[in-house]
Amino acid sequence: MTAKHLRPRKKSLIIILAVALILAFAITGTAAYIVSISDSRENVFTPAKVSCLVEETFQNGVKSNVAVKNTGNVDAFVRAYMIVNWVSEDGKILSDAPIEGTDFSVVLGNGGWIKGSDGFYYYTKPVAPNTSTQKLFSAISPVTEAPEGYSLSVQILASAVQSDPESAAEEIWGVNVSGTELIPY
Repeated sequence: MTAKHLRPRKKSLIIILAVALILAFAITGTAAYIVSISDSRENVFTPAKVSCLVEETFQNGVKSNVAVKNTGNVDAFVRAYMIVNWVSEDGKILSDAPIEGTDFSVVLGNGGWIKGSDGFYYYTKPVAPNTSTQKLFSAISPVTEAPEGYSLSVQILASAVQSDPESAAEEIWGVNVSGTELIPY
């Protein structure tokens, strides 16, 4: 090859290198500008915690002031179930269960609760974190003497489910939620 043939190639190579350098500087400068004007943001995601606690007073054989407290960090619907048995000191349960109105009496609280067809008592409004429902029961007390060797045992079990989205309570408990009001079947 002659020197004449190398010159156009050399010229083309120089042009290609110049364009590559210009593009490299342009891209580097743009990236540096974008990085230098961007502010960092810290996003903290706190998972929802749903939990509840039964609050009650027990004095002189009477359980009273029964309510449920939302101990979670989101609004929640709550429900409660009452289990009543004759129980011996060693924890044995008598097969004949006590009968409401005959063996024990229940005084319902001051509203907000509905008993569903499944036996659960549902609080109809969402309960805010660290607040309690209205009283479910004002008093639960024995009416008759317990069978010999046994005493009346009343347990209140509660559960909670987040109130938003509404479908959570509907899917988990099989209830209707209309607006912010829970309606058991």
